[in-house]
Amino acid sequence: MQFKQPEILYALLLLIIPIIVHLFQLQRFVKVPFTNVQFLKQLKLETRKSSRLKKWLILATRLLAFTAIIFAFSQPFFSDSKKNTNYTSTIYLDNSLSMQLKTQQGELLKMAAQEIIESSKNNTTVSLITNDKIFKNLDQRNLKNILLNLKFSSKKLDFNSILLKSNQLNINKTNTLNNLILISDFQKVNTINKNNVTNVNSHISFIKLTPEVISNISIDSIYISNINNKEITLKVAISNTNIERNNVPISLYKNTILVGKTTTLLSKNKTSEVEFIIPNNENFNGHLQLDDPLLPFDNTLFFSISKSEKTNVISIGKNAEYLSKIYSKKEFNFNQKTVSNLDYNSIQNQHLIILNELVKIPVSLTNTLHEFVKNGGNLVLIPSKESDVISYNQFFAKLNLGTMSSFVKKDLKITSINFTHPLLHDVFEKKVLNFQYPTVNQYFKTILNNSSPIISFENEQPFISEIKTNKGTVYLFSSPLDVSVTNFKNSPLIVPILYNFGKYSFEIPQLYYTIGKENVIDINNSIKKDEILKLKNETSEFIPLQQIFHNKVQLKTNEQPNTSGFYTITSNNIALGSVSYNYNREESDLNYTNLRELFKDNNDISISNSIKETFTKLNEQQEIKPLFKWFIAFGILFLLLEIFILKFFKI
Repeated sequence: MQFKQPEILYALLLLIIPIIVHLFQLQRFVKVPFTNVQFLKQLKLETRKSSRLKKWLILATRLLAFTAIIFAFSQPFFSDSKKNTNYTSTIYLDNSLSMQLKTQQGELLKMAAQEIIESSKNNTTVSLITNDKIFKNLDQRNLKNILLNLKFSSKKLDFNSILLKSNQLNINKTNTLNNLILISDFQKVNTINKNNVTNVNSHISFIKLTPEVISNISIDSIYISNINNKEITLKVAISNTNIERNNVPISLYKNTILVGKTTTLLSKNKTSEVEFIIPNNENFNGHLQLDDPLLPFDNTLFFSISKSEKTNVISIGKNAEYLSKIYSKKEFNFNQKTVSNLDYNSIQNQHLIILNELVKIPVSLTNTLHEFVKNGGNLVLIPSKESDVISYNQFFAKLNLGTMSSFVKKDLKITSINFTHPLLHDVFEKKVLNFQYPTVNQYFKTILNNSSPIISFENEQPFISEIKTNKGTVYLFSSPLDVSVTNFKNSPLIVPILYNFGKYSFEIPQLYYTIGKENVIDINNSIKKDEILKLKNETSEFIPLQQIFHNKVQLKTNEQPNTSGFYTITSNNIALGSVSYNYNREESDLNYTNLRELFKDNNDISISNSIKETFTKLNEQQEIKPLFKWFIAFGILFLLLEIFILKFFKI
């Protein structure tokens, strides 16, 4: 038994007063003359016994009545809780795209919403967390309205974020126990770290929802396998989970017009490829379509092919055949110029400029390159073994790069690779710790500002550095690439590094972008500072993050858009191009976390497959059974018993 106002129980100490009064009789006796003393003694003895018994009974009933009344005012109750605690509930309901899978009662999300409505109590308030919204302190009516109108979201919420949001909702609530109820299918792609639950001030209940049929066909990706002047060959990857499928039709549409159709055999838990050929003579906004009623979101994949845009690259200085091979005509507009025949007006039209082993850097070129980098251009600087250090330091000072010292003649191996650098993160499948190291026999020592090493020597001095300056980037080699100095040209590293210098200088629009990831889109167009680019489709539009450079505008998207499809890039309602967005295919992976195995050693976490069962247990735990009415009844009963004794108990 527990008490809402236990301090009232101190009133029980006052019961000592009637006991003291009873024990010490304070009344005075009056002398009355009487002749028959023997009779009086007999009468006095019998009367005293009866009177004493009556007084004890009255005292007992009175004490019991006062005790019951005091207990009633302290508001006693029975509860499963060990102490007087307020309860609040926070529900996380996963509304990700994988919750489109079905049970006998319908889609997982809709079924879960309906069972929450049926199981929640009318007199309680709850907070609701979904992947894209938070609803605080909802009563039964508002909770029902929100759940009935809940839509699927392309966003995902990891376990840490759910715990953080739950803690923030209840951070100012004292003497309160929060019941955190997580309802999801708990895919393995959404990693759960069991160690994180130790810092949570909540009782956690996992409710795992399982679809009736765990099977899915997904259009995973599309890429261009071949391209010529007339045709583009597209390869489409299609994955299949759990059930083998024969003659699965896949259709190709241009906008809404069917332009191709094929069928394929999909083996169990395998990925197959199909091929489509389209003409290479115009922009192509297309989408691929298949029919799989179990999980619809990945049945469609949108893509956009625009007229080929190339990255402008110019090399100034020593003629280098290896550069023309790396910057092929298929992807780059590549030119090589000497300082004497350089058209300075063309510099601002470039995306990447390479200073290839210049002995001196003229002041006029320094000033022009300063403006180029200041406006967001990318520059690669490869020194000559005969470099004029004074000229180079003047260049370094103008661009605020740092300083260069004299040539150091020393044999060194190039051993350290920064695998996490953006230029290299797609180059290696895994970290390579032992390979045939390139070597140099001399290099320039430098002290650089705001630099990060890409590749380093064995003495930890940088061989290639990235220096962020203004809006642009400078990539600095500390050694010439002349064969008399280094064999780096023969290393497999040279092609991906120099290629990525050009690739990341201008982000050519991809076939499609993934919703929920950070996407960078470069528009090869110059706009005024007060102009704004928008992305829009038939039903919505939004303004992405954008940055204006000297010869391009860079767009970044992350939180938006929310729906897949084609989006037109516009400026003052003039279309500049089209891009496509698709839902993240991670939700297509139907492998699920074994919660019971993960939390087998944690007794503070409950795991269930039933929403109704979990809510029933929590409601019983929170249910308070008040007892004050019983104590009032007992108090009245004892008072009536006292009246009965006073009235009918004759001495």
